[in-house]
Amino acid sequence: MTASWLLHSPPVPPRSHATRGTELVRLRLPDRPGSLAGVLGHLATHEVDVLGLEVLDRSSGVAVDDLLLSGPGLDDALATLGRRAMVLARRPGVDLRDGGLAMASACEAVASAPSRQQAHGRIVDAALGLVFAEAAILLARREGILVVLAATTADLPVGLDGSGPSLISSCLFSGECLTADGRIPWAPTRLRDRLPPGSVAVVPGGSPPQFVLALVRADHAPFVALELDRLAGLMRVAIHSLELHDTGFGAGPRRLLPELRS
Repeated sequence: MTASWLLHSPPVPPRSHATRGTELVRLRLPDRPGSLAGVLGHLATHEVDVLGLEVLDRSSGVAVDDLLLSGPGLDDALATLGRRAMVLARRPGVDLRDGGLAMASACEAVASAPSRQQAHGRIVDAALGLVFAEAAILLARREGILVVLAATTADLPVGLDGSGPSLISSCLFSGECLTADGRIPWAPTRLRDRLPPGSVAVVPGGSPPQFVLALVRADHAPFVALELDRLAGLMRVAIHSLELHDTGFGAGPRRLLPELRS
């Protein structure tokens, strides 16, 4: 049996479409004075324009930056970075949005969902608007079973045995955001085989956690702390929104609670 209430539309593009010919490039470089300037100078010598920049992580002497780039010499520029930086991922046609505006838009979309079922789908859509990934899935734990609530992939099983060891079960147990290489058994096989093979991030929801949001990349670009913080913030808003739907005070037509009816 497969779920008939998944998202059947194509996956929402991660972030928004950028101008034709642009590319979102994630770099890892040394976190020291002049390091970024050296990378930008190298790009300039190859006639590559830097249209946007976001510093995602700085830890242990290393920085991870997203750069929105455009130019005929982009391939050569990235291939000859040498020790200046390491290319972690390339996403053609993906824009680099302002982080604060993207977060506000994602939270508004989830909070304004007119029904609980539509909220499930909007959580998945909103997550893909905050970080780049090729697939996302929202699951709930119910008496040891993982129930698929919404996903970018159709024809997934409705319920999965959630008792075995996996990144998802660890996330639900610990209540912490976790990441892993997609080649490890991060989810039940019946689910994992239908999703991309790259890096995975799982984010819990609820206290104690009863929901988990999983995002999967086609490549092995790691999820960084800032991305996990944004996804965790989205899940906090999502849980409050779902609770309002449960009590009858969601974004749809307001219904009186039984004890308030005359």
